Amino acid sequence: MLGLFLHPSSEHSALDGPYIWNHSVPVISLILGMLFAYLLVVGPRRKDWVENESFPSKNFAYWILGLVFLYLAIASPIDHIGEKYLFWVHMVQHIILIFISPIFFLLAIPSWMAERLFAKNAKLEKITHPFFAALIFNTIFIFWHVPYFYELALVNKMVHDLEHLTFVVGALIMWWPIVRPVKSWQKQPGSTLLLYLFVIVTFQIPLFVLLTFSPDLWYPFYGEASRLEGWLDISAMEDQALGGLIMKTIAGFAYFIAFVYVWLKWAKD
Repeated sequence: MLGLFLHPSSEHSALDGPYIWNHSVPVISLILGMLFAYLLVVGPRRKDWVENESFPSKNFAYWILGLVFLYLAIASPIDHIGEKYLFWVHMVQHIILIFISPIFFLLAIPSWMAERLFAKNAKLEKITHPFFAALIFNTIFIFWHVPYFYELALVNKMVHDLEHLTFVVGALIMWWPIVRPVKSWQKQPGSTLLLYLFVIVTFQIPLFVLLTFSPDLWYPFYGEASRLEGWLDISAMEDQALGGLIMKTIAGFAYFIAFVYVWLKWAKD
């Protein structure tokens, strides 16, 4: 069942090659289901939630962007190449699942929907507190990059589905204090949020450094994988270093943007 959510699997013949798109029923059903469910809630059933609210076109645009990037992550050749051939492409997929789609999904929640769904959920409020959010996300992030569990996910589709699912859920929790969908919850001071981002980045740096500069191959799976012509023609060690560099650079940029955003809002307040 997990495969219906984040990493729908399908069998590919050797003739398919690496540059394949996954247009399977589970993938299309997931994307269309999320689209129509959202449209139903903010469209015809909006009056069941709130009165005198117009269609949230800006939020809807965010939802579409979230779905587009989710589709690219799980259905484009990024998925197959990252799973079978190149570590750095797999890191690009994780970047989309952690730093792009979840942010758009949170931004897509109208304030009236957030209040009705989450305002009275004390457990969720506690989980999304900066202390617990940092602990939860960093634990998930580091756990899945431990060589044993990472390689287990590469050879076991159900574990791979679970990996991607927990990445997205963990990312939603991590970005929640920054996006702050439920405005009625206690607002965290800007200083707390800046410290929160600093802690998340600090605990991830050792992993990025090890992947980028390690003299050893962390994931033997990619050492045995076929090399792809035209993809920089790099060795498994260079592939690992490039993956670490890509993740470190883009993650750092994302956290920097979040840091500036929080700083400017704090200064304005």
